Amino acid sequence: MDAALLSFVLALATAAPACPMSIGIGGDGALYSDHFHGWYKISAKTLKSDLQGGCYPDPKPRPVSSVRLLIAPNAPKPKIDLVLSILEKEGWAREKIGVEKWSTYPQAPH
Repeated sequence: MDAALLSFVLALATAAPACPMSIGIGGDGALYSDHFHGWYKISAKTLKSDLQGGCYPDPKPRPVSSVRLLIAPNAPKPKIDLVLSILEKEGWAREKIGVEKWSTYPQAPH
């Protein structure tokens, strides 16, 4: 095995796993997240904290690697604007966010 291939294999083996995050905005304006391996109702303050905290309980938390925003039909525009503002302040510009219609609302998305 040559040195370049060995370096590539070692980089893959030691790379931090992904830390994706899905955020939902319900038709009633409630916020949801799958950050802790479930679909939970959260506050705007918790959303900000989760974005800053990344994935843990690892001794070295991994930063959030991708954001998926699900918007339910009739979600209030002020709540959508609030979430987009929080995301932007935490380094997630609109073009970096996957935005989808939350078609299964109020059930958790698939």
